[in-house]
Amino acid sequence: MKNTYRKIFKWGDKREESLDKGIVKLLKEKFDFSDKDFRQHYLFGDEEITLRKACSLPGDTINRLVAICGAENIDKSDYARASHAMGYFFSELLLLRKGEVNTPPDLVVYPRTEEEIIQILQICNKENIAVTPMGGRSSVTRGLETPKGGISLDLTRHFNKILEVNEINSTATVETGVYGPAFEKQLNNFGKGYTCGHFPQSFEYSTVGGWVAARGAGQESTYYGKIDELVLAMKVITPAGIIETKDYPASAEAWDLNKTFIGSEGCLGIITRVTLKIKRWRPQNKTFASFIFKNFESATESMRNIMQAGIGKPSLFRISDPVETATGFKIKGFENSFSDKFLRFLGYHSGERCLMFVTVDGDKEYTHLIKKKIKKIARSEGGFSIGRKPTKEWLEQRYSSAYLRDPLMDIGVMTDTVETAVSWDKLINLWTAVRAYLEKREKVHVMAHISHVYETGANLYFTFLSPMKKGKELEDYLQYHKGLVDTIHNNGGSLTHHHGIGRALAPWMEDEMGKTAMGLMQASKDYLDPGGIMNPGGTLGLR
Repeated sequence: MKNTYRKIFKWGDKREESLDKGIVKLLKEKFDFSDKDFRQHYLFGDEEITLRKACSLPGDTINRLVAICGAENIDKSDYARASHAMGYFFSELLLLRKGEVNTPPDLVVYPRTEEEIIQILQICNKENIAVTPMGGRSSVTRGLETPKGGISLDLTRHFNKILEVNEINSTATVETGVYGPAFEKQLNNFGKGYTCGHFPQSFEYSTVGGWVAARGAGQESTYYGKIDELVLAMKVITPAGIIETKDYPASAEAWDLNKTFIGSEGCLGIITRVTLKIKRWRPQNKTFASFIFKNFESATESMRNIMQAGIGKPSLFRISDPVETATGFKIKGFENSFSDKFLRFLGYHSGERCLMFVTVDGDKEYTHLIKKKIKKIARSEGGFSIGRKPTKEWLEQRYSSAYLRDPLMDIGVMTDTVETAVSWDKLINLWTAVRAYLEKREKVHVMAHISHVYETGANLYFTFLSPMKKGKELEDYLQYHKGLVDTIHNNGGSLTHHHGIGRALAPWMEDEMGKTAMGLMQASKDYLDPGGIMNPGGTLGLR
């Protein structure tokens, strides 16, 4: 099988996915697509990879790296370099589909030990060679591009071990190149059975190091916490030296150095190992509930009341807005069914109603008690219980929806997601403003949901689909995306809740953080990375 650009940009296990009948019907209705539109292969990317830019590192430098890591752990093939040049931001996918990889790394290096990383950084710092740490490469923020070439330091081949599971402390220490499923499987099968509790949509193809470096959140973070809350200690190798924090349960030893590196996106050094909190894995105790609300306002009010009631926290806690709810019902053929007609009879009308998904984890008595209390609060806001089935069905497909992106782009449909965090008192206004901006586009389908919830607010996650402007795909997308981020930023939303900043959102960082804060971040980078070799090129808005 030849190495094509398509092999790089296709998500996950690279299986070919087709659009099911429900999605085809939706696209025909929204965009006036004909059967002919679904037979095209637009910017298919099936050409064999040929990079115009050759490796530019001196031969003696390459020989020294080979001596450190072994020839089998140094790869300068076109496929390796192209596959480590970009992540999954929409503009990166477009460039890959067009066969445009203009700034690949010079080499892909797979270090075997921390001592090898130290030696690699010493060489790169002395010779001013860029170093970009790599894991599962699932970034959607342009955080992995290599505009300065240099070395892509891939930790997935050798730094993939669970070093210790400490049942007394409820912690696990792992190397950062381990993928989510391998980590979770070993925890599930260890001793009494444990879970990492961190399940982003990229879970199957992302690494622990990526979760930490991008400051991510899992789909059940309302109960388990964002990665910020899970990290107790870490080891980081920087050009200036090694920093190793300790796994105290809490400390007042000046500021928390862990937080310096959580979200640093490879700009300060290479995180080689982390110690994380873990919890008991009790799948037999998990409870499920689903509700339908008459509108988004009452659904979010119910969600807020549940979070502020002091009753305990659900694990999965999610609301689909009216369009996302209607889209799901349409695709699944729920419209005009007996159940649909019954809900409409009760006042839950299509185009207004919203679905809520709930699970609760923990002790058996706890999960049943919290579910009972959630039902009571939901009912007070007009929530109608529709059983456990919708939530269980959503969980069964929670990773597979990412596979729709590739067949949608194959037929010329632009599809992307943008997320933000917002306080409760600004949430409805932000949701309204972003919808209004996105829907100004001539042909567009916009869905939104809340999926990470706090006492003080929640995230909003927007997904949009629209036909590409063929021939001007990149310019069209970047202009639309800029207006979207401006709208979020101007209406009280954060630049990101869990995707990270990368280079895509870097232009807004100074306005968001302020010059003094950016100066503090830059000073940290200047101290730890005086040569500016770590993931250079504007990541996080840093020099």
